[in-house]
Amino acid sequence: MLSLVVWCSGCAPPAANSPDKSPKATTDPQADSRVLRNLQNALETLRPEKLGIASGPEQAIAVLNEWAKGAKSEAEKRGERWEAYRPHELLRSLPKSWIEQVSLEQFVERDATYLRDCVWASKATRFGAGDAAKDLDVVVNLFEYAVRNMVLIPPRSRRVPLGPFDALVLGRGTARDRAWAFAELLRQRNVDSVILSPRRAEGDSRNEGDFLVGVLFEKDILLFDPTLGLPLMTDTADPKSVLPRLPMSLRQAQREPKLLSAIAADSGETFTLTAAMLAAPQVELICHSEQLAIRMQRLQQELSGEQSVVVADPLEDLVDQPGLWSRVAKHSAASWSPEDVAIWPYPEIVRESSQRLTAEQQKELFKLSQTLSAPVRLQRLLVKPDGNGSELEFGKPERTLMRRRMEHVMGRWSDVVPGYLAAQLYEVDPPTSKGLEMVAPDGKQSEKISIVGTTDTRNLRGMLMLPEYKHIRNLHSSAGDNACFWLAQCQFEQNRMPAVVEQCAIYSRQHSDGEWVAAHQSLLAMALAKQQKLKSAIRALKEIDEDDAATGGNRVLIARWQRLLDSAE
Repeated sequence: MLSLVVWCSGCAPPAANSPDKSPKATTDPQADSRVLRNLQNALETLRPEKLGIASGPEQAIAVLNEWAKGAKSEAEKRGERWEAYRPHELLRSLPKSWIEQVSLEQFVERDATYLRDCVWASKATRFGAGDAAKDLDVVVNLFEYAVRNMVLIPPRSRRVPLGPFDALVLGRGTARDRAWAFAELLRQRNVDSVILSPRRAEGDSRNEGDFLVGVLFEKDILLFDPTLGLPLMTDTADPKSVLPRLPMSLRQAQREPKLLSAIAADSGETFTLTAAMLAAPQVELICHSEQLAIRMQRLQQELSGEQSVVVADPLEDLVDQPGLWSRVAKHSAASWSPEDVAIWPYPEIVRESSQRLTAEQQKELFKLSQTLSAPVRLQRLLVKPDGNGSELEFGKPERTLMRRRMEHVMGRWSDVVPGYLAAQLYEVDPPTSKGLEMVAPDGKQSEKISIVGTTDTRNLRGMLMLPEYKHIRNLHSSAGDNACFWLAQCQFEQNRMPAVVEQCAIYSRQHSDGEWVAAHQSLLAMALAKQQKLKSAIRALKEIDEDDAATGGNRVLIARWQRLLDSAE
């Protein structure tokens, strides 16, 4: 839970501050070395697999501020000045808190999870892109990766504010969470994206799923629907591939109304966007205050080589490159005017809210993260005073599953398999401490014991069935449920489709009432489709409850795959 509390939390080339180019003074090599060492230590602390596990945000922020202090001092010795931040005009229309956050010189605690998310996204663009060689294939693969690893939940069904990395660790998110994660992956590839939605009155939250991610790709704006979980396709009537690979452009959507109508029909009218709605869409930049901040722009200058990661994406133009606002407002394929460009509020709301969780949100966060704390090992058996049986005493949660899940999200798929296999056995073979003891009723005498053989294990499982240990049973049951599904996901990412099918069959047998019933059916369908077993893939999707959040996308795929089957006959 503590890790997730820590976790709750850039499209352009690295931004650079513009110092005065005065003649450089002689610098102190030892001071430069110390400044660099502080930065390296801070980045090491912010690694996704360490923050919240082996390090805390306070430590990382303290080191970053020490680095900033030293870097500023060394710059002044060279005759360079750190310019004060001048807010972009767009920020002046936003709440005062935006300008305050963007103008901050010192790093603050919420920066820790933001920088961790940037490190994750930078790494994820490499393994999430798969073996794609063409830029368009990279974009499509990154979208599919974000969708596949974030099972769709309905809008407002989760009250805890979670950033992209956190949502991926838990494995579930709304369409907005998917869109945000996709945008962060693209940013690390220097690809811009925006939110496109029908214009509506301020405060009107109806049809929150009616939005698209527009990817500013070369001279087009390509459309992706995080609710359907698919790129919008132009080949609906005559599909050319199992999954859509050539996204529709905004121009095509505006000029050929039948393209969107065909998708709407296939989705059972769950997709409701029309050409008229997109004729003059609301255009919103996907960003938040950390990405625009002056402190991040200064940090960006130092991130190169193995440490290369996009952390700054300022709105304003710099000396040698256009800013985010200009790149979007003046894009060659834009069907909007510069005055139409706003900022999507969702990321900033999440980032800000994660710093001040309510009591209700803290309870929900604890519930969401509880299974990640497994295993909880049996440490001692306390013999009852009457000698009739024993009470069980458990150690602290070891959070092993949490570490494996974080490694999973970091793309270390083969490394986590043994841990997932072990977690599936917690119910069958209850985890015990290596120093397991049997303690006498007086509490003074104890002896080391071992749980060996089927009889000992069966007896221990019988003791765990007592009502007072229900929370331990539930914890390990949920851990096994998660591990069984996540193992199938790992196999999918490694392109081991027959193994995915087999693992999904195991999940179906062992967790028929589990938390990932619909998700595992969807993963199974994708694995079957990639093996050209379209009839079986269609059956798998049809078994999913019609009330599932992903129903619209499932219907579109069923219709697509059926057309492929019909054309092959």
